[in-house]
Amino acid sequence: MNQLKNLQKENQKLKKQIEELTKLVTLDFLTKIYNRRAFSSLLKKINKEVKWVKNHKTRRKYSSRYSLLLVDIDDFKKFNDKYGYLYGDKILKKTAKLLAGSVRNFDVVARWGGEEFAIILRGTNLNQAKNKAEFILEQARKKLPVTFSIGVIQSNPKYSTRQLFEKVNKALKKAKKEGKNQVIVSK
Repeated sequence: MNQLKNLQKENQKLKKQIEELTKLVTLDFLTKIYNRRAFSSLLKKINKEVKWVKNHKTRRKYSSRYSLLLVDIDDFKKFNDKYGYLYGDKILKKTAKLLAGSVRNFDVVARWGGEEFAIILRGTNLNQAKNKAEFILEQARKKLPVTFSIGVIQSNPKYSTRQLFEKVNKALKKAKKEGKNQVIVSK
């Protein structure tokens, strides 16, 4: 009986260690949202689900699409240089919190790198995604001392995840080039 209790205790310890390691591998250390690796993995998984739903003509229409947002903090380097890296880190944390609080609990928010964030909006069309991006811009204007440029694209089974990301990145760059603090939809 003692041996069984000891094994159960060891098993609990191992479970906790696995949970901690999973957090270390999937979460961004600063913002505590998904990191790039975890996001890429989830995006590939969701893209496969979407293609499967399309191919099997299932009735679960909400699963047959998603939209992708790429969010960049405008002029973050200047902001960091002016106020310092510790304050810049606070802005990154607040941005992550704002983005995560602006989407549904089954959507995916990640820190893509530096001052860039990526969002998967499950079951949304392009118009819904654009509206969500506009909402995020408005929230940032109210709650943060920075603005965002946002690229938006809707999933398309003929594109790989890499192609989708290239297209949404072009939209983001266009938003920055055309004045920042705006949403551009990928064509």
